[in-house]
Amino acid sequence: MTKDEKIAYWRQQVERFRASGLSVKNYCAQEGIAVATLHYWRKRLADAVESRPMFNGTEGFLPVTLAPARPSVSPVEVHLLSGRSLKLTAPMDAGWLQTLVQVLESPCG
Repeated sequence: MTKDEKIAYWRQQVERFRASGLSVKNYCAQEGIAVATLHYWRKRLADAVESRPMFNGTEGFLPVTLAPARPSVSPVEVHLLSGRSLKLTAPMDAGWLQTLVQVLESPCG
C-alpha cells in the first residue's frame, strides 16, 4: 500500500467512524482496529487539515493600505485640586480637556 493509499484508507475509516455514531471502542471492535491506531489517525488527519494553507500563492488576498503613523505626543499630566492627577498621552481637543477637568473637579451629588 502506498503512502497516499494508506492516508486515503485511514481518512475513509475516520469518516466511517464519525458517521457510525458508535464509541471509539465499539467501532474499533467492530472493524478489528486498535483503539490507539484510530486515535492516532484521527489526530494526524485533523492536524493535516489545520496546517494546510488556505490559499495558494496570493489569490484571495486583498490589498492593504496603511494609515500614516501619527507623530508621537508627549504625555500631558493634569493635577487636580483634589490631589489626584491624570496622565494623558493621546492627542486631545483643548475644549474636551477643559470639560473633563470641570467634571472631575465638580462636587458629586
